[in-house]
Amino acid sequence: MIRRFIKGIKFIERKCKRYAQDIGLRKGEWVKVFIDFVTSRICYKFTVTDYFVIGNGYTLSRYEKKRFFTEKRARHYLWYKVNDPKYFHFVSNKVDALGFFSDFVSRRWLYVPQSSFSEFMDFVNKMPVFIAKPVGGSEGKGIEKQSTNGVSEEDLKTLYNHYVSDDMLLEECIQAHDDIYLGTKSLNTFRIYTMIDGKGDVHVLKAKYRAGTGDAITDTSDGCIAYPISIEYGVIEGPGINEVLNSKYYFYHPGCDKLMVGMKIPMWDRVLEVVTEAAKKIPQIRYIGWDIAVTNDGVEMIECNRAPWTGTFEIMGIERLWWPKIKALI
Repeated sequence: MIRRFIKGIKFIERKCKRYAQDIGLRKGEWVKVFIDFVTSRICYKFTVTDYFVIGNGYTLSRYEKKRFFTEKRARHYLWYKVNDPKYFHFVSNKVDALGFFSDFVSRRWLYVPQSSFSEFMDFVNKMPVFIAKPVGGSEGKGIEKQSTNGVSEEDLKTLYNHYVSDDMLLEECIQAHDDIYLGTKSLNTFRIYTMIDGKGDVHVLKAKYRAGTGDAITDTSDGCIAYPISIEYGVIEGPGINEVLNSKYYFYHPGCDKLMVGMKIPMWDRVLEVVTEAAKKIPQIRYIGWDIAVTNDGVEMIECNRAPWTGTFEIMGIERLWWPKIKALI
């Protein structure tokens, strides 16, 4: 325990020194940052990521820190308080979620561990190119795009056994609506945050469009760029940002000549209807992050998350300092 504590202090010390240099403090003034971080952590629940990556903590006033929506506040008040653990599996388990929210899902899917080889063969014959996901995965990890064109039945049997042992879910490939298609290999989706207040009313809090880059097949990879969306108008309201690196703003999507700011989202009213209807379906999980796709055929629910990343609220978009608004809904 003592060793871990010392290791943590040294880590924070290195962070403070690099951060002090980045924001232009004189050599040796990193101690000011260290004291400010410790104060912010104790008084305002800042994590390392909140302070050094998302919030640029040393530059924030006490007023701003008091209103900053930190991860620890989300963890304490939302993830395990307004969300009932007895219902977690309906949103955390991909298979349970697809069944529970089937009204908002039109693509074909198959949970391989509960399917026979003949059912697997029927699926891949109809959809020789599909997406395979580990049921327990998160943040796009372990997702692969698979083609079975020209694959022998013996190799398909091996693939089937692999998917059974690795607890995999297969889904039909879908593509974003023509108006928002960026030519990427990933299916680009919308992450939309909703919260049900004490009266049972659903509030759509925040929205972003997540777009993959390069050869990434998911829009949650390290190269993903997220663009803030105006909930009222259904347009991208500002430049995008890589939420992992938080390094620069993007007005044009990397590798694409399309201007993102001002882009109108097709069927936006229907998107809001879907997340509102879905949220009402499970009032026991009051705070949810929904992953939604808009295709030429309509609005499609991809996944839902009971503990979505909070950094989005303070790192992008016009409105910041979210904690008072969210706290009022608890």
